[in-house]
Amino acid sequence: MDKVGRRNALKAGVAGAAATALSDPQLAEAKASIAIPAPDEEIGMKGKPFSPIPESNPLDAKIITFTTVSSDVDASVAFYRDVIGMTVLSDSPFPADISSAPGMGQAERCHVLLTMPENQRSAAVRILEAPPGAKEIRPRPESGPNDPGLLVMEGSTRDPAESYHLLASAGTPMISPPRYYYFRNTMWGRDVDVMSYAPFGPGGEQMFITANIRGDRPPPRSPFVHSGFSNAAITSLDQRPVNEFFEKALGLKRTSQMECYQKNTDQLIGAPEGSYFLWGNVGIGVSIEVWEVKAASGTVYPCSLDRTGLAMLTIRVNDLGKCRAMCAEAGIEPVGMGALPNPESKRPDGFTIRGAVGELFEIVQA
Repeated sequence: MDKVGRRNALKAGVAGAAATALSDPQLAEAKASIAIPAPDEEIGMKGKPFSPIPESNPLDAKIITFTTVSSDVDASVAFYRDVIGMTVLSDSPFPADISSAPGMGQAERCHVLLTMPENQRSAAVRILEAPPGAKEIRPRPESGPNDPGLLVMEGSTRDPAESYHLLASAGTPMISPPRYYYFRNTMWGRDVDVMSYAPFGPGGEQMFITANIRGDRPPPRSPFVHSGFSNAAITSLDQRPVNEFFEKALGLKRTSQMECYQKNTDQLIGAPEGSYFLWGNVGIGVSIEVWEVKAASGTVYPCSLDRTGLAMLTIRVNDLGKCRAMCAEAGIEPVGMGALPNPESKRPDGFTIRGAVGELFEIVQA
């Protein structure tokens, strides 16, 4: 056999061995993975840019109520009323069949709504009585910011030292004293120059209390020490399914992203030293941050209304029917029907959905 014949026979033998070792789909995938275009070949690529702010929240979604579940309703009411400075809007049980959200149960439960006086921009806080023997949603100290899910409700203060003194004097559990941190949000053209600390309410719910300390900061929204709560943080180990959920369910699109690698923020949120995470907003005006924590592993603790702590966000939309249709088209099934009373309606129309990392969202009509 000449050299050409031997070479062709060798190629045929190698090809036959490869075909035997790999199935047809595997072989096609292997060929595609090593296909290298010519140096002068133009290749089209697609990315996912940040959304322009005017297009980021088509349903005008907004958090209007934070639901906390507490085994001591009186202590929770006293904390938000006497320490934070909120006003009791309503205090009465509600019909057992008003909502079928996870953990709601059929028994009549105590239900208290509190709002901030003279500040309509902040959301209400709902205190829901926990059933006997209720466990925590996010057990402490086992859980931390690397565990995906609904992490905190964030409020503001005119002065971090004054706020911290008030809460410390009331015996409020806290992770650390106020910590300073700075970010530059180049997408929004806004510097984040603040001091924050992380206290825990009587139900076990975690909060951030934040003060804007920039020299050009606007006047405080409220004449009181605290301005209420308006923002929530959702943590994840991969932000992509979380962002996708918000876009499919509510039309919310990611508008910004910043990175965090600061000792002060590790101390603030109770993260291991040297932690690194990305964070930014979905939508404008809805007040939801999505974090991606760079950690090897974490535990999702699904929210439920029969467990203590921060349990649910009530989000108002301008077209509930459209939101239902969007969820149906995306295959996002409601996990509960009906809705609890809120400051805008005693018997709202709504439904409950579960987010990508176990969080609960009660969606109601504006």
